[in-house]
Amino acid sequence: MSETDKPKILVIDDEADIRHLLTMTLLQMGMDVASAKDVAEAKLILNQEAFSFCLTDLKLPDGNGLDIVKYVKQHYPTMPIAVVTAFGSTDNAVEAMKLGAFDFLAKPIDLSHLRQLLKHAFKFNPKEEVEQHQTLHYLVGDSDTIQNLRKQIKKIRGSQAPVVIEGAKGTEKERLAHIIHSQSSRSESSETYFDCSTLEPDITESKLFSHIEGQNNILTSSNHGTLIISNIHLLNSNSQKKLLQILEEKKLYLESSAEDIAIDVRIIVCTDLPLQTFVQSGQLREDLFFRLNVIDLKIPSISQRPQDLNLLIDSYLAEFGENKTLTNKAKLKLGLYSFPFNYRELENTLEKASALADDENIDEHDILIAESEQLIVNENTTKNTTPLSDRGEQPLDEYIEQIERIEIEKALDKTRWNRTEAAKLLGVSFRTIRYKMKKLGIE
Repeated sequence: MSETDKPKILVIDDEADIRHLLTMTLLQMGMDVASAKDVAEAKLILNQEAFSFCLTDLKLPDGNGLDIVKYVKQHYPTMPIAVVTAFGSTDNAVEAMKLGAFDFLAKPIDLSHLRQLLKHAFKFNPKEEVEQHQTLHYLVGDSDTIQNLRKQIKKIRGSQAPVVIEGAKGTEKERLAHIIHSQSSRSESSETYFDCSTLEPDITESKLFSHIEGQNNILTSSNHGTLIISNIHLLNSNSQKKLLQILEEKKLYLESSAEDIAIDVRIIVCTDLPLQTFVQSGQLREDLFFRLNVIDLKIPSISQRPQDLNLLIDSYLAEFGENKTLTNKAKLKLGLYSFPFNYRELENTLEKASALADDENIDEHDILIAESEQLIVNENTTKNTTPLSDRGEQPLDEYIEQIERIEIEKALDKTRWNRTEAAKLLGVSFRTIRYKMKKLGIE
């Protein structure tokens, strides 16, 4: 690597010993380094030279690291910046990441953490643009809500901060999590999905954190990559405590030995309901919530953006590649429907309609919508439902089992027999649907 190819790093700290230690360490890593003792000197140096990366302490004599983060994001938005915080004090580090900081390091600085942080920073290329809506159809549209979501996704591409993706059922949260991973500096590393509702809490804890020689747990398997978690509120209190510790210290402490394992993983949480709901109900630790809720993305439902429906329809039909279009009556029928299962349901409905259509025109009779679901006509609350048949002489327990069988099979059909997704549609746990399927003989 030539002198001109060396990444140049600005180190900002008011303690001369720490500046010297970081400078020598970075020089040994093959970096070019400049240093500043306070906010004023840092701004002066930034205005005189171009840098690849900035590392700043949070406590400075004439301000703090948050001032530097704001200044850098305003004047040098493509340059990654990380903050250094005192051990056990991450509140300001979380605030810095909300302002746009790339990541944080805790004192005393672990050199392996520093190397990983720089590796991610230099892998990220802010000039690479990805058209997200080409990958995820629901990102098309002109409504304010979806435009804001696209801007947020673009803005966080250079961050290592945890992300919370909130959206109603069927809003494809996991697919958005995949896009965030694929556009990050971790895209070449592992992407692991874990649903906390699929196992008993104690088994979940073991799967996530237990370390047996020769076997990786979920966190160590996800190291240097991204861990995407659903139903995080179902973690037991001990698991939540361990996850918080990993987020703050970037280490997994092993109960079986005095050693620990360095953990470099980005957490993305997918949730149907706001995480605050679970904090209020006592299911989620408040300190874990604040540590996770650095970047909060909300996916709007179809009913929240009716002006985008035609663009959404066109996007899905174009993906099918059959050059089919909807008649006005078909569009009207879709426009009157509430789509309780959102984009997943819209895609499935259009795919069926496209297959049923006799020619390039998809008519209203090709649009198959469950009559028992709610229909929305303009802003009226009219419901069109098909009632269940009368119980008659049938015993009550058999009648209830019949209803359960119908609803479970309907949910399984909608999710292509994915039991985890079917349980979500029904609003029950994975254990419940597994038990009911066995009891009712559904295979």
